[in-house]
Amino acid sequence: MLSSANAMEAEGPLVVIKADDLICRDDPSTAGFGSGWNRFVEIADEAGIKVSVGIICNSLSKGTPEYFARIRALHDSGQVEFWNHGYTHGRNKETGVSEFKGPDFETQLDTLIRSQALAKEKLGFAFQSFGSPYNANDANTVRALRELPEITSWMYGSKNADLLPGQVNLKRSLNMEQPVHHPNFEAFKRDFLKQPDQAYYVLQGHPGGWDEARFEQFQQIVAFLQEQGAVFVTPSELRERLL
Repeated sequence: MLSSANAMEAEGPLVVIKADDLICRDDPSTAGFGSGWNRFVEIADEAGIKVSVGIICNSLSKGTPEYFARIRALHDSGQVEFWNHGYTHGRNKETGVSEFKGPDFETQLDTLIRSQALAKEKLGFAFQSFGSPYNANDANTVRALRELPEITSWMYGSKNADLLPGQVNLKRSLNMEQPVHHPNFEAFKRDFLKQPDQAYYVLQGHPGGWDEARFEQFQQIVAFLQEQGAVFVTPSELRERLL
């Protein structure tokens, strides 16, 4: 494993931007991405950083050719890693049961397999990374992921999960959004400076719901991290560096 000290001596902190909840929108002018997601990709491109985007995979069952083409182009560019963010992103608010917290092992495994198969069919590649909706999971999620060695990175997975050799659990250490859906530069900077020596940071955001003020906060966070010498990587790239 790469130690915190070695990572910092090498180049500064490693940063993954974990952007959740991409779906296909009824907006041909944005290739089905919607204006928020296109703005997110534009900002990443302008800043010269890599990002990762979690797809709610039922959007692959009803997406448009333009949507698929946009994903494939960004994937092929190497700038964006798309990852498995569940199939429906559903949750029962009364019981707390969601796709990966509550259902039995077979159901969770089927959800993952169905999502992986859709990616291969519609996009031409399999997801290598996973993050559960609401970051909710249980022991059956661990069992299901062990059945899918092609998924090698689990973002915000359950603590001390017994994964396969080669599978890594990428932890959360800082919040970029405070509260959720609201990037908050001052709060992030304060928290970062309290623990600036982490080997890596996986930062969650929801660009599909950001307005311009929130994008400005995100841009300030990116600029600050670049000042710290941060290197922005995809989840799969981070996994390779940590092994």
